[in-house]
Amino acid sequence: MRNRVLFSLLPIFVLLLLIASCGKSDKKEIEELLSRRQKAFEAKDIDLYLSCISPDYKEEKGDKVIGIEDLKKDFLSNVSIFDQIKISYSDRSMYQQGEKAEVVQKTAVEVKIENDQSRFQINEKIGFEKIRGKWEIVKESDADFLKGFVFGGKI
Repeated sequence: MRNRVLFSLLPIFVLLLLIASCGKSDKKEIEELLSRRQKAFEAKDIDLYLSCISPDYKEEKGDKVIGIEDLKKDFLSNVSIFDQIKISYSDRSMYQQGEKAEVVQKTAVEVKIENDQSRFQINEKIGFEKIRGKWEIVKESDADFLKGFVFGGKI
């Protein structure tokens, strides 16, 4: 009798394990995407950055539609003037609902131009969507490295 009960509960346990592993897989994929994004900023690699963004990226901000070309321009303006960029994250929270997710995090940015260094912190909120089985950024952070940078500041 006891074996029958355990045997009948087995499919439920297997189903729960599959559901749990899918959630972890999604979280891991998003974490890897964020890591690639970080590497893109630090290496100033526009192609690596764009590999994180949905090719169909369109976001409405007020009466303006932001597209992939606007993201390219923003990325290049954020990285081009600095000799070195280092990024780290803290207080990262991930909220997932089905095929959509949002990450909220504090981002510490260290930048250097010649011998001048500056460090500042920005809050980011990034939107993700699973498109064709792959997680992509569909709403980029409003973070602007140039706003936080203080020329000649000390770390």
